Amino acid sequence: MPLNRIKKFLVPEDNVFFELMEKQADTAHLGSVALYDLLKDFNNVESKTKKIKDLEHIGDQLTREVYTALNKTFIVPIDHSDISTLTSALDNVLDLLDHTATMFFVYGIEKPTPPMIQLAELLVEQTKELKNAVAAINHSRTYSKVAQHCNKIKQLEIRADEVYVNAIAALFKKKEPMEVIKQKEILECLESATDRADKAAQIISDIVMKHA
Repeated sequence: MPLNRIKKFLVPEDNVFFELMEKQADTAHLGSVALYDLLKDFNNVESKTKKIKDLEHIGDQLTREVYTALNKTFIVPIDHSDISTLTSALDNVLDLLDHTATMFFVYGIEKPTPPMIQLAELLVEQTKELKNAVAAINHSRTYSKVAQHCNKIKQLEIRADEVYVNAIAALFKKKEPMEVIKQKEILECLESATDRADKAAQIISDIVMKHA
């Protein structure tokens, strides 16, 4: 095998992994924006749900590309385990956004509640910060920006917890058991999505601490 081909196999362009993960974060953000649009303007639910499903498929493809690149690469810009863990975390955010959107359609929810819309809006803000945080680990010179993005994600997650707790407390005052069950599950999914965004931010923070 020619020397240049061996070098390409052993030492690929660092940007390959970072570019794929940035695309993952961007897709997750687009998914959160689409979910917020669904809840804010609750019309054409089936087509809007499909749009989120399509984004989830794109996210799955990006995840497969990262793992394929990892399996073919001997030397990577950061640890194999860090890339794998972050890739999985980003994919988890999008998966849960898709699952939440599907529940609205399957459960036949007539109208999202204000707390649901609030949580979706917080997810839009979180995933925007997540995009910026992932972009900031591409170069060591931008590592200093990571903390502010990750801290913002944590603060948004704390706000989401407050919205969720208050919404659940109000929900259990309702008398329709099936409606309570449906809304509770959707609220749990939305809150869990904010947790997953925060988890991804924690992984990014750990990567910076290891490599700064």
